[in-house]
Amino acid sequence: MKSDYAKRGYRYAKNYGVGKLYFKARERLERNSLEKNYQDWMFAGRPSVREKELQRGHRFPYSPLISVVVPLYRTPEMFLREMVESVLGQTYGNLELCLVDGSGSDSLESVLNGYINQDSRIRYKRLPENLGISGNTNEALRMATGEYIAMLDHDDVLEEHVLFEVVELLQNHPGLDLIYTDEDKMSPDSGTLFQPHFKPDYNPELLRSNNYICHFLVVRRELAERVGGFREDFDGAQDYDFILRCIEQTEEIGHIPRILYHWRCSEGSTAGDQGNKSYAAEAGKRALEAHLVRYGEEARVDCLDNPGFYRIRYTLVSVPKVCIVVLGAPDTGKLRKFLKAISRRRTYTNFEMLMLLDMPKKNRVVLNFIKEYRQIPIKVVYCTGACNKSVTFTSLAEKLESEYLLFLDSRIGTISSDYMELLLGNAQRAGVGAAGGRVYDSNLRLRYGARIIGLKGQAGVAFEGLKAGYTGYFHKAVLQQDYHALSGQAMMVSRESFLKVGGFSEDVEERMRDVDLCLKLERLGLRNVYEPGAVFILQKCREARRKAARPAAQFAKKWKDFLKEPDGYYNPNLSLKDTDFRIGEFY
Repeated sequence: MKSDYAKRGYRYAKNYGVGKLYFKARERLERNSLEKNYQDWMFAGRPSVREKELQRGHRFPYSPLISVVVPLYRTPEMFLREMVESVLGQTYGNLELCLVDGSGSDSLESVLNGYINQDSRIRYKRLPENLGISGNTNEALRMATGEYIAMLDHDDVLEEHVLFEVVELLQNHPGLDLIYTDEDKMSPDSGTLFQPHFKPDYNPELLRSNNYICHFLVVRRELAERVGGFREDFDGAQDYDFILRCIEQTEEIGHIPRILYHWRCSEGSTAGDQGNKSYAAEAGKRALEAHLVRYGEEARVDCLDNPGFYRIRYTLVSVPKVCIVVLGAPDTGKLRKFLKAISRRRTYTNFEMLMLLDMPKKNRVVLNFIKEYRQIPIKVVYCTGACNKSVTFTSLAEKLESEYLLFLDSRIGTISSDYMELLLGNAQRAGVGAAGGRVYDSNLRLRYGARIIGLKGQAGVAFEGLKAGYTGYFHKAVLQQDYHALSGQAMMVSRESFLKVGGFSEDVEERMRDVDLCLKLERLGLRNVYEPGAVFILQKCREARRKAARPAAQFAKKWKDFLKEPDGYYNPNLSLKDTDFRIGEFY
């Protein structure tokens, strides 16, 4: 195992550099320490023997036949037996196991004949030649007679109650066309479970960043047949291509937030190291590009440093005017650095800037500096008395000519290139409300970004405190994805949508107005997209020690019904006290 790690490390360093390998290794070690009790947690959450017996005797009003399809190819006997027994031992019994062997192995057939003689639910076919992973899987699909198809790899293992959980979900949601579960990884000897992947509910933007759905996948057979099954042109990422084509045909997608599938890390498998099948990342890129073409979206797909993960750069459909709204009242020194950062990254030139300041007497030095500054057009509006700047800006937005508004923290001193194009590329897309980037403090710790409802009370920042260079839980800190809310310190929204929802609300606390705005956009039917490619770094400044903020009572009252439900873009198994996506309390 140590030599395997060394090979993987060498390959990664060769492709992406020693520096990135260092960060990757350090982050993996820290993550392992957070998950050291995972196996105990997993075992504690399993149904008891009594509960499983009750499941076996339960009769659902709706009991569809589920066909578990498995393409076999030179499967080691131990793995084969564990896989077959994990299916036949399901507490929900209305199933069939469809096995197709592309390796033409006499030993596999001999083992399977022993099971076939004991259980009539097994259907087996030995192919005269190997048709590849897609071809073999399609042969298994043709054997299936069930209303639903369940996908299982030949060396992986299911929890005994996974099909029971699927059918239980279908009782209240019989229209679901696609269902997936959470998963983890399993050592070659089946003795250790590790790296649990607690997934969000359906997240279209995240699916375009990575095939996070993966295992365990259950699809209505009619849908699988309608999209044409698997395509050999995408072997290596055939499941990703299949899922993308499925979600283009349905919005009825369900998620069971429980670990019910164990992905074996055997030699040569992508579970252990996606570098083992480098062609898979390229196939995934092509599958994603084809998906975008079918959606009619012009974009470029870039591969990230971790194979199988992607970033989409959406092509600007026009070059609209953007108003950069400067949040906060900086002193001259900070304002100078802020404007210098904007000027350095001025690859997009059609913008103006708006600042809200207190009366001139309090900001005479800043005002004089702005008057003398000629590189960027800056509008200044004065707030009299105890005016509310958020509310004041909402009224000003009606008079602006700019089509898009970009809210930026005035303390920002460093900005990534193409930040404007990245945010605007997302904000211009149909169905998108706000688009937001990530903001680090001067110590290079993540300060602002995506917001998770319920985290640290009401709406904490995902991965707050994460070191720069780290990518977070399953790289989610650097992946485009949907969230209910984004931080207002680096957030873009169209002026039309902003005004349609009434802008910033006066009936919630100021610190929650960005979250409130995002929730209002969502209520309008728009999605809020986290775009981590747009990176901002705050200037060094002396800050008072931050105290734990009191719950925002007005915000809580306004959104009380929404706050009752767990954040579907997170996962109920993850902690609401910590921002690093660690496991929450035991069951």
